Amino acid sequence: MDGNFFIYKDNVEGKVSIGKIPDDLKLDLSDISCLYYKQIPDKKKSTYHTWYSNMNCKIKKKVRKIQDNPFWDNLCDGSANCFKLSAREMDELYYSNPPNNLKKINLYGAYGNYGIHRDCIFNFKGIKFYRVLIGLTDNNDNVITNFTKFNINHKINKYDYIVFDFDRTEHQVLKEKDKETPRILLKLHYIVSENGEHSKEYVELVKQAYLTYEFITRYIMDTGTDPETFYEFFWGLVCQGYMKTENLYYTLVYSIIIIFYLVKVLKITNLFKITWMLLLSLFIIFILHVVFYWSRFKITGIK
Repeated sequence: MDGNFFIYKDNVEGKVSIGKIPDDLKLDLSDISCLYYKQIPDKKKSTYHTWYSNMNCKIKKKVRKIQDNPFWDNLCDGSANCFKLSAREMDELYYSNPPNNLKKINLYGAYGNYGIHRDCIFNFKGIKFYRVLIGLTDNNDNVITNFTKFNINHKINKYDYIVFDFDRTEHQVLKEKDKETPRILLKLHYIVSENGEHSKEYVELVKQAYLTYEFITRYIMDTGTDPETFYEFFWGLVCQGYMKTENLYYTLVYSIIIIFYLVKVLKITNLFKITWMLLLSLFIIFILHVVFYWSRFKITGIK
């Protein structure tokens, strides 16, 4: 195990590793890329993904070989007492073809990838959860994975890998040029107890928390990406509203106006009543927001 595997380390932002996949895995990665590309139903869509459990047998066998390769023991960062567990239930093949003019359009469910964000909200003591991105396609001179706090930019191409802390590493996807740049990525996930301070049972329990979080967020993002129905617009605007900082500002302004109206005009002083009326009012405002974007799409075709 290489103690220098992680080239960027920070107590707050976690660890990041960038490099090339070992030569003995490249043939399998090429085969996976070719096989998966043929399965993508609409290559004009912003995203398309397949969980490990839903991959066909031929692809799954090759992915399993990559998942179990000793190269990923480097995630232990040189620790002799490390316990590493594959979270293969979260592993996926991911096709992305980000729209042009990202700053000028609504991304809805896909916004979570292109805004500055962290992938998860957990931070279990003594546990590291790593996401591995492996490039399966070439000719990417456009789409950048940007680790904002480390000031690192990398364009993932075939046989490149990036490893980062799923909970802690802030990042975003940027697009330099106004052109289509489709990519296929293999995403792997590993949970690591570096010093072996936790039992296997505890690590398995923590893993379930990550799986639940990922499946819920993935469902919401998938449903809200490229929306057409009211339901899809609802979740798409949830994603975009949650990730955009300026929307938090608008929510605060709305809240102050509503509270002022409740207290000064309606003379309501009961804290419980003010709270639920505030939440109800904000929900109604959001629903009207959804109705506007959904209706606009139905009438004009504009998203």
